[in-house]
Amino acid sequence: MGRGISTGCNRHQKTQLIGPLYFLACAKLAFNHFSLANASRCMFLALMLLALSGCVQIAQTSEAAAPPAEQPAYAALAAKYFSSTMADRAAFENFEISGLRWVHALKGWSWLACVHFVDHGRLRTYALFIQNGDVIDGRYAVQSDSCGSQSYTPFDLVTGVLGRPTAPRLPALY
Repeated sequence: MGRGISTGCNRHQKTQLIGPLYFLACAKLAFNHFSLANASRCMFLALMLLALSGCVQIAQTSEAAAPPAEQPAYAALAAKYFSSTMADRAAFENFEISGLRWVHALKGWSWLACVHFVDHGRLRTYALFIQNGDVIDGRYAVQSDSCGSQSYTPFDLVTGVLGRPTAPRLPALY
C-alpha cells in the first residue's frame, strides 16, 4: 500500500505503521514515557475538554422560545418591504406568501414568511424574517428555510391584503 512510518514507541522494537495507526503509536509513546512536557500536554488537553464541554451545553438548547401571542400583519409588512427594495416592480408578478413560522435565525427568534413571485418569467422564493413588527432580514430562500414545503396565498403587493393578487400594471391607453 505504501511506505510505513517507523516509530520509537519501544526502543527495542521498531514498528512499521501506516496512516492513522501512527498517531495511536505516538499517543502510546506520550503516555508511556513520563516527562514534564507530556504532563503539560495532558493538562492542556484536559482543560480544553472541560472548556469545550461548557460550549456544547450552551449551543444545545432543549426548549424553543415561545412565540409571541399575536402574529404581526405579515402581508402588509412584506408589501412594505418589497415596495421599498424592488426597483422595477413591473418586472415582478404573481406574489404569494406563506403563513408565519416561529424560527431561530442568525438574529435570534423571529417569524419567517416565505414569498413566491415571478421575476422575468422565473419563479423566485424570498424569505422574510420579522421581529417586533419589522422586517429585520430578507434574502432569497435557502433549503433550510423549508419554503418549498409551505402552502401559499396570493397577496396584493400594493396594499398588503391577503387573498387578492396584485393587479397588473396596464400601459397607458393613449
